[in-house]
Formats: sequence, structure tokens, C-alpha cells
Amino acid sequence: MEQARRGGLGLIMALGLGLAAASAEGEDLGEAWRIALAVDQQLQASRNQSLAAGWDLAAARSRQYPQLKTFNTPAFLTNPLFPSTAGAGGSGSSGSGSSSSGAGSQKMFFFSAVTATQPLYTGGQVSNTIRAGQAQVNAARADEARTALDLMLDVSFAYLGVLRTNRALQVVQSNVDNLSSQARDVGNLVREGRSIKNDLLATQVALANARQNEVRARNDLDNARAAYNRYLGRPLDLVVPLDELAPPPPTGSGAEKMLAKTAGPPTDPVMGDKGQLNSLIDHALRARPELAGLSEQARALAFQAVAERGATKPQASFVVANIYQNSQVIATPDFGAAAFILSWTMFDGGAARRRSMAIKERENATLHQRSDLASRIALQVRQAWLAVQEAKLRVDVNRASVYQAEENLRVTKSRYLERRAINTEVLDAENLRVQSYNNYYNSVYDVVQADLRLRHDVGDLINSPPAPTNR
Repeated sequence: MEQARRGGLGLIMALGLGLAAASAEGEDLGEAWRIALAVDQQLQASRNQSLAAGWDLAAARSRQYPQLKTFNTPAFLTNPLFPSTAGAGGSGSSGSGSSSSGAGSQKMFFFSAVTATQPLYTGGQVSNTIRAGQAQVNAARADEARTALDLMLDVSFAYLGVLRTNRALQVVQSNVDNLSSQARDVGNLVREGRSIKNDLLATQVALANARQNEVRARNDLDNARAAYNRYLGRPLDLVVPLDELAPPPPTGSGAEKMLAKTAGPPTDPVMGDKGQLNSLIDHALRARPELAGLSEQARALAFQAVAERGATKPQASFVVANIYQNSQVIATPDFGAAAFILSWTMFDGGAARRRSMAIKERENATLHQRSDLASRIALQVRQAWLAVQEAKLRVDVNRASVYQAEENLRVTKSRYLERRAINTEVLDAENLRVQSYNNYYNSVYDVVQADLRLRHDVGDLINSPPAPTNR
């Protein structure tokens, strides 16, 4: 398949030319992809496999050309029968069993030949081996493209992991700040005799839990950065600023408009446009390199099976040789020869036929694997599509809930300071605020992650990195 031939190199070249340059604010996802594709060892191994397949193809093509060989050997005769040429009177060597001192009793001589053999007909062995080699090259390139796509998805998830844990740390830090402020307010009220000590203790306990969560969030962020840096071949503890993909939730009039928009239940179906989904599935079945690779592997096995059967067909070649020998009884020491050679293994016990049948069964197995993979890819695309639709619906709901939670906390704190609410209500309102922010940022990152997963499953991840979610 032409797509399989171009898949691996096209993917690497497009990204190598700079899919997206890093912005002034920090490293973006396109830059992360470019770096990872240049340093990842698994992808390098896949590229080496493609190069190896190319050399195998070149070796198969070399079988079309003449083969130049030389044979050099000393020859030893145990009972030389050459006539004596020592003299007219026949007075040769004194003994017929003497050593090779006499010309008529030479036992050893040197034989050398240089031959050039050109195959003329091999029963389809050479031509089908070349076709099989080309299919193997296509399969290797398709596997290289698959490895690159998988790597890009892994890097994307690691990139999002850093952003997600960094946002979680920011939310926890804001929780610590708010609880610290509440603890100061409660402490002042206790000293003034306007509140009880239990309120202060409860706030201090909540603050201690928030600080513990902050320690955990920092550790999660360090781990996420280490995982991301590993893909890019960097020191694991290196801190690199990344472009943010999740904007903060709107405030003020923008938040009020969003709140009005999401006042009722969502009306858009989660399923979305079924026609678009079917189009994505069709595109995936054409674009996924795994399917192209299995198709090429099946083609390679089909050609190998035909080539194997060629071993029992006639084989014709043309041989040209130059021969040198230093025997004293052959008048011409150096002469040339040429011949057409025809050989035919008419019966080999059925070995070639059975090897061919074994290869055909492997071809059938590969085609069955491809059919199974096609059905799994269709399911993957459908699941990823549904995940995108579901995550998009959650973003608007969670964006509005952030505004509601902030307003709820502001009103509750004001009422507490006016002694019209209790401290527990303030702590509950702060917990709701933290939860609303976590839900909002998780839903935004879920949209980006689901979109990346969908584009990977469709086989179209290369086009461009995702833009920040401003929906």
C-alpha cells in the first residue's frame, strides 16, 4: 500500500521540519513531540528495523545480477595415467612407481577457475522474493509510523500529566491560603470572645489536612515531570515551563452568562453526530498504520509462498569461466568456457510444497489478525468519540460550578463574620470550592486527552497539537 510506504517517513519528516515551534511562554506540545521523536530509543529501534528491511530488499534484488566466483585448488592424482613424454627412445623414469620427478608421472598440479553466473530463470524465486522484500519494507515503515504515533500519544499524556498535577497543586495551595485566612479570622474571634475554641480547632485540623495534601501534590508533580522528561531524554528533575491548555474559569459577567447558559440540564446528546462518527471510523480503517502493516505482512507471506514453490521448477543460468591449470600433459594451460546450465528438481519429497503451504497458513493467520484489529479499531474510535462528547459537556457544567462555589464561599464567610453562620458551613463551602476547581480542570484536561486519544485512534494525530480549550 502506498500509504504504508509513506507512513513512517512522512510522519517523521513532517515533525522533523518543525510541527510547532515552542512559544515564548513555554514549551508546547508540538515541541515536545519533536524532541521525543528525535531521542526515543524505541522509535530508534523501529527505524533500525526499517533500515534492516531495506537492506534485505537490496540483498534480494542482488540475486538478479551475475555472481562472480573463483575456485583455486591443488589436484593430486594417486595413479597418474598420462603417457610418457621424456624422450624418443622411451627412456623415461627408471621406475613406474617413482615420484613426480619425471614429466610422464606428474601427480600434482594446480587448478584455478573464475566463473560468472547469470540466472536466467529461477521459477519465480527471485522475483517473488523481491516482491516479498518490498512488502516487508512497507510493513516495517508502517510499524515505525505506529511506534511514532504511540510515542506521541504517550508524550501527550505525560505533558497533560504535568499540567494536571500542577493545577492540582495550585488548587491545594489556594485551599491552604483560604484555610489559613479562616484560621486567623476564627482566632481573632476567639480572642474577642465572639467564637468558641472548637471552631478554631476544626479550622486548624482542616488546615493541617490541606498542607498534607499540598505535600502529596508536590510529590505528584515531581513524578509527573520525571515521567515527561524521560520521554524527551532530559534529566528527570529538570523543570521546564509548559504551555497551559486549560484556561482559568471565567469570572464576573462572563461567569454569570455561563451560569445562565447551564441553568438547565444539557440538551445536546452525548452521542453527537453519528455521521461524523462513521466518517471517523472509515478514516481510521484507511489511516491506521497497524492495519497497513498487517496487510503488507500478508502480501510478503503470499510472495514467499510462491517463491518457495519455485524451488521445484526448472532453473536456468548462463556460466562463463576462465580456467587455468599447470598440468604438463595438457597443451593449453589457460582457456575459457561458456555454457547454459539447466537444472530441475523434479521431486524433493514434497518439502517445497509443504513449506509453501505453511507460509500460506501464516498469511491466512495474518489476515484474520487484521480483521480482528479492524473491529477493535472501530470500537476504539467509537469509545474515544463518546469520551470527547461527554468531557465537553462536563466542561460547561464545571465552569459554572466554579463561579457558584466562589460566590457560595464569599457569602458564607461574610455571614460567619456577621455571626449568622457557623464555622462548619465555611469549611464545607471551602471544600466545595476546591472540589469545583478540581472538577473543572480535570474536565478540561479530559477534553484534551480524549481528543488526543480520538485523533490517535483515527490515525490523524500528526496534523497539529491541540489548542487551549476555550469552549
